[in-house]
Amino acid sequence: MMSIEEQTGVVVLAAGASTRLGSPKQLVSFKGKPLLQHTLDIGSSINFGRKVLVLGAHAGEISHAMDMNGYEVVMNSRWQEGMGSSLRRGVEVMGDSPAIHHLLVLLSDQPQVSVELLRSLLKEHAANDEDITASGYRGKTGVPAIFSRAHFPELKRLTGDQGAKQLMSRYPVVRVAFPEGHVDVDTREDVDRLRRME
Repeated sequence: MMSIEEQTGVVVLAAGASTRLGSPKQLVSFKGKPLLQHTLDIGSSINFGRKVLVLGAHAGEISHAMDMNGYEVVMNSRWQEGMGSSLRRGVEVMGDSPAIHHLLVLLSDQPQVSVELLRSLLKEHAANDEDITASGYRGKTGVPAIFSRAHFPELKRLTGDQGAKQLMSRYPVVRVAFPEGHVDVDTREDVDRLRRME
């Protein structure tokens, strides 16, 4: 029997243009390597059934700076529509794999994501009957999050900047505490804060 890890595909969303920051957030250095590389490396530390990286804006610059570690690079030509379009693209690709029964969604700019957090999410997802397992921080529910295959059709219908949070608001969700989940990189002030965390 396949393990929960082998039945799970990971999709890293990294297609945004980082307009507020003014340069690709995916390439912001953190502890000696690009922020996106941290996310890719953490995903590669677990034996996932499939790994997909969704790129869009600055795709060439970003891809050349990364060690892909077995990730398939998928282009989102509609990245300007927002995160929903990237998630939709990732699910379209992942849905073609009959062995993939669950989808883990990761972002490129959450520096505190760890292997331990992902293993906790996987463990809770395997132990519960709910179809969504997500991170909980500051009273909110968000990513990283795991969706069972039953939700793939709805994820494929996401439009614009609608992320997966709308699904989380409509269905029962098992939450795993991720106190640092609110830490991300959108502005120059966020980059300065990141520097202080190194």
